[in-house]
Amino acid sequence: MTIETGIDLVPDQLALARAQMDAAQYGVVEGTLRRRIATLEATGRNPEELDAARALLAETLWRSGRPVAAYEAVTAVRPRGVERRRSITMMVEAEGLAAIGEMRQAEGLLERVVTAVGADEAWRLRRGAPSRLEWPNPSWAGPSPSAGSEASPAEDRLGAAAIAYGENDLATGDRELTLALRRDLRIAAAGLVLLEPNLGTQPSAERLVLYGDLLRAAGREREAAAAYDRAART
Repeated sequence: MTIETGIDLVPDQLALARAQMDAAQYGVVEGTLRRRIATLEATGRNPEELDAARALLAETLWRSGRPVAAYEAVTAVRPRGVERRRSITMMVEAEGLAAIGEMRQAEGLLERVVTAVGADEAWRLRRGAPSRLEWPNPSWAGPSPSAGSEASPAEDRLGAAAIAYGENDLATGDRELTLALRRDLRIAAAGLVLLEPNLGTQPSAERLVLYGDLLRAAGREREAAAAYDRAART
């Protein structure tokens, strides 16, 4: 699996912004990055860092449900720069193109991302964010539904959870994920991909129990026991 980390030229700024984004503090991240971008633009130095900040801003805007604004931000990244060629940046650009109706270009970028990193890594990069594009299912979720086919009730719930987490609605995401797991234990692996990036550093006991249930259904008994123990102490 290929995991791209990007460029951290100023760890105190960009690392902080990434940590805030992982905590779904999108408004805070946007403010942090816009201030840094303004400073870099004023000095006219460090084009690589400026690209990294703009790419991260684009990702933040996309994850906060603003794909058109994300597209505007990503097109400010230098076309031949390293950041513009990163898979997550191309993913954000593809989603932005889809949002403005440029589906052919969007699908071309989608194909480039999947070819570069595979369906599993593309799913990981999306982290449950809603999409206007038909990204292929990861290997553990089975084939994508064919045209005219219907998703199972568990898959419907899983999709609803993905959308909720993408909108930072953790309560709805947890509820839909719980219902999906009750309908079909086989969604556990997909559920973990959705829940783990949204678990946070101090999850409630209820969320830890859900995490444990998913781990146990996925056959990860030792980790499940640790999650239950942590829930009991919370």
